[in-house]
Amino acid sequence: MKRQATAGEVDGDRTIDRAMVRATVVISLFAAVASVSRVAQDAAIAWRYGTGPVVDAYQFLLTLVNWPAAFVLAMLTLLVPPAEASLRRQGDGGLSLWRSEMFGWTLLVAVFALPFAWLALHALVTSNLTGLQASAATFAEAGASQIILALPLTLVSAVMSAWLIASRGRVLTLLEALPPVAMVVLVLVSSGMVLFWGTTLAAGIQLVALACALRGTQSLPTPRLGTSSVEWVGFRQAAFTLLAGQMLFALTPLVDPFFAARLGEGQVATLSYANRLVLGLLSLTGLGLQRAGLPLLSQLMASNPAEARKTVLRWSLAAAGAGSLIGILIAALADPIVGGIFERGQFTQQSREQVATLLRLGMLQVPLFLVGLVMVTALASERAVGFLAIVTASGLLTKVVFSALLVPWLGVQGLLVATALMYLVTALMAGFALRLRFARLMP
Repeated sequence: MKRQATAGEVDGDRTIDRAMVRATVVISLFAAVASVSRVAQDAAIAWRYGTGPVVDAYQFLLTLVNWPAAFVLAMLTLLVPPAEASLRRQGDGGLSLWRSEMFGWTLLVAVFALPFAWLALHALVTSNLTGLQASAATFAEAGASQIILALPLTLVSAVMSAWLIASRGRVLTLLEALPPVAMVVLVLVSSGMVLFWGTTLAAGIQLVALACALRGTQSLPTPRLGTSSVEWVGFRQAAFTLLAGQMLFALTPLVDPFFAARLGEGQVATLSYANRLVLGLLSLTGLGLQRAGLPLLSQLMASNPAEARKTVLRWSLAAAGAGSLIGILIAALADPIVGGIFERGQFTQQSREQVATLLRLGMLQVPLFLVGLVMVTALASERAVGFLAIVTASGLLTKVVFSALLVPWLGVQGLLVATALMYLVTALMAGFALRLRFARLMP
């Protein structure tokens, strides 16, 4: 006979869900501001440049330069909150030492990475490997030296962002609106190569804002080099296990521009406008879920695995339902959404129709992404880094295989379908891994 839940268990479920909902709503509201600012940035770029070669070159370089910071932030988002939860339980100032040493190593890596990244980017844009058309390739060569300077700034910002996530600093999501707001202003008042040097300036503005936010909570550490913190042993082991899979998964944004560049001029730009809307929606719905859920699940996994399993199931079902409704609504309104945001200046009606079609296909991702995010967050909270490495590595393989199969058949639309299939595979694998993990915790 199935055991009935007690009143205490029901109240516990409601308390957990209320805490999660409150945190998710606040973060989602901030994420909405950030998403609107990113859309405004793209609207300004579309007004001035349309889907021309400048945007092809800019989006191609931006994806490459953003990749290291995106990889670092994805890694640290999964590793830092559980580590800091453990240090907070231990007390005795261990958290301060841990952050100081992490800050010192981050600054060192950021400085030394710049010349190597500069050489690698220039070697790429001056070769025939990008697939960019001749005019776009010329802009890429000219802008590479300006945009690469954003790399060390975004690396340091990624570490600061992970600290704010671990301490439930919800202002982080609001601060992420600063770079696109700065870019809107720069695009409107400047000309020339503003997209490239403006990205570096915007990254610097965000770094200063993050430092001020940490200093305001007296949690901005003094950098030092060392590995004396007790958490380094566990952190290194988890990082090495997760490294390969997460690095491969972080490469997935690079797949789209390399495939799209070979489909003709304007295809990278068209895809980037559609992806910005899709990713903005995923960010709006997913950031709150992950940033509120990871610290909460980290505590719950340590104290009550049975309650954690029920919580993950509830959140997964809610995410699937909400994601499906959102996807259907946005797909139905794709044309007026794209027209209202972008269709002015150099952005034509033909461009609107192309972007709207891609946006509809992008909505296939929403429920799959949200369900997978809940499960990956649960795995991260339990430090199941072996499972996470397998799940994340499979994402890139799925994306590349389906892109290669679908792009010759569907063109640029195949890239959106391939991304949806990638999220489907990773969600299924994460669910299976989570089931095995709970079976080990609760024999």
